[in-house]
Amino acid sequence: LTMKNKGFTLTEMVVVVAIIVLLISIGIPAYLSSVKRAEIRNVANGLCDLISTLYEYEDKELNYDKYFLKINNYIVPDARGERYLTIQLISYRNNSENVMKEIKSKIAELESDIIVSGAGTVYTYVYYDNEGVLWRFAGGSPANRSVQARSLNTNKEIIVKARNTSRGYQKKVIIMALPPGSVKIDN
Repeated sequence: LTMKNKGFTLTEMVVVVAIIVLLISIGIPAYLSSVKRAEIRNVANGLCDLISTLYEYEDKELNYDKYFLKINNYIVPDARGERYLTIQLISYRNNSENVMKEIKSKIAELESDIIVSGAGTVYTYVYYDNEGVLWRFAGGSPANRSVQARSLNTNKEIIVKARNTSRGYQKKVIIMALPPGSVKIDN
């Protein structure tokens, strides 16, 4: 009786390892791309929801100085020093902000003429007035809005895209002037 060694040859092992490396080199970028796409979709859908909710609260209560969207487009670091896109629906009373809903993302960023950026800018606030016109202002608090507020009485676009990229997958959130509070997403 002779025993044959059963196993793999070196050539077979090299082929299997090469196939695994090839699959990983294709799979990881595809996975990371799908994660970015999902995050951008989630932020765009969440932004639409927050804008609609903002209008609903103001319209239901007929109180146009209580609810705001507060947007931090990677300007202000959090307590750990990390920077995020943060979009919050807040209620403002007695010089105090209460966060009602929040979206946070390290992947997505907003690009729009609605978003105020530059030296001295802390946050962008957005709200509706009693005629359904969207307004925005920049500053540290809604208490500063009367000086800096700017009417946005036409359709406005906010592009949600991957941070620090000029091309690639993005979603366009369109805030409609009429009817007030209506929002849609375009590709």
